[in-house]
Amino acid sequence: MGKRYCIVCGKEKNGIGIGDDYVLDSIRWFKRNVTKNEAHNTLVVCKDCYPEYKKSRKKYESRQRLYIALGIVFVVMMIYIGGLTAQALLVSIFILILFYLFSLLSYTPKIEIKKQHEHTT
Repeated sequence: MGKRYCIVCGKEKNGIGIGDDYVLDSIRWFKRNVTKNEAHNTLVVCKDCYPEYKKSRKKYESRQRLYIALGIVFVVMMIYIGGLTAQALLVSIFILILFYLFSLLSYTPKIEIKKQHEHTT
């Protein structure tokens, strides 16, 4: 196991771990298979950087919803204007994917917080 680095300040610190998702898995796959430079470090958010992380994560989630909504609006308009043709459908899907990829420009991974379930009897 590697060192623990904060994703906000970049310093080696202890903190709340980052959950794995498809973006991080893709980056790790690329580093492992293409660059052959996998560090095996653990990504965390340290206590000092948590407020900044929370703000960044909220901004990412907001932009993701906005870009997906804009993409859906373009899809609907494209199909409405161009009709339901194969070309209009392909362009619409491309635009929707493009808008989703734009949302990844402000990507901030989710932290691993295990929810405690209260058992009621």
